[in-house]
Amino acid sequence: EIFAISVYLIVDSYEVLRNGNEWAVRDDVWITYPSKAMGEKHGPLTVGYGTKGENSIGPEFGFGHTVGEALEGPVLIIKVAWGGKSIGVDFRPPSAGFPQQEVIEEMLAKAQRKMPETTVEDIKARHGHYYRELLRHIDESLAAYHKQFPELKGAPFELAGFVWHQGFNDKVNSRMKASQYEEYTILLIDFIKDIRRDLGSPNLPFVIGELSTGGIPSRGDFQQAQKNAAKPREFEGNVAFVLTAEFYDIEAQKLYEKQYWKGTDEQKALWQTVGNDRPYHYLGSGKTYYLKGKAFAEAMLKMIGE
Repeated sequence: EIFAISVYLIVDSYEVLRNGNEWAVRDDVWITYPSKAMGEKHGPLTVGYGTKGENSIGPEFGFGHTVGEALEGPVLIIKVAWGGKSIGVDFRPPSAGFPQQEVIEEMLAKAQRKMPETTVEDIKARHGHYYRELLRHIDESLAAYHKQFPELKGAPFELAGFVWHQGFNDKVNSRMKASQYEEYTILLIDFIKDIRRDLGSPNLPFVIGELSTGGIPSRGDFQQAQKNAAKPREFEGNVAFVLTAEFYDIEAQKLYEKQYWKGTDEQKALWQTVGNDRPYHYLGSGKTYYLKGKAFAEAMLKMIGE
């Protein structure tokens, strides 16, 4: 019996874990990911699909294991993790149009301080660039999976869900912050509607992962804005806001605050067992990323009735 491939799309900001030796390799979940460290990468799901390569993971790891155990058919994860991006500019959805002229002019003046030849057209071209790149990458991945994964040759696919775990650059944007992130909510709602339209899947299950750099104490207006994006009546039952702050690694935070990351060799070695990055990258905690991915998958499975 040939099952349709359940295709899940994951947009993440940045993640890393560099610990571990032998890891399980799934034979029912595959992944494709344009890695900054290693270029285009694809294969069966295992450790190694985080941004720093061989021994790194992101939420795709916990997500893939969870959906792989729950679903009978094959699963394909299409992941991107382009750091330093925002929905206000880079992922700006088409239906949002351009920001107000004064915002464009402010961006132009800032850009021209470094590159005087920058034009208004250059600034406008940045808006939505990564939204378009995302669609291009999805199209290319869906066109190539039967070649990249011979095991899936001849099997049809169906888009099964979209995970959005991104937003730090919007959170620290002063203009967004001044309005208590009301603009972020509007843009994310537009993004969900536009991506569904452009993928030809009007009710595609969509998970919004809580931005939780700093853990529970970091919750505030931005997280509320994320939550608000899931509230429109038309999103009931097909868009889920998933809490993640509880998964922030407190033990890793303690070592980070003690500066073990730049301490003695012994301290550095201990730090490397729990993390290897700054708080805005969740300390590079594998525990955090695994639990996030698992929670995203559980929310997704609930929406599709599994």
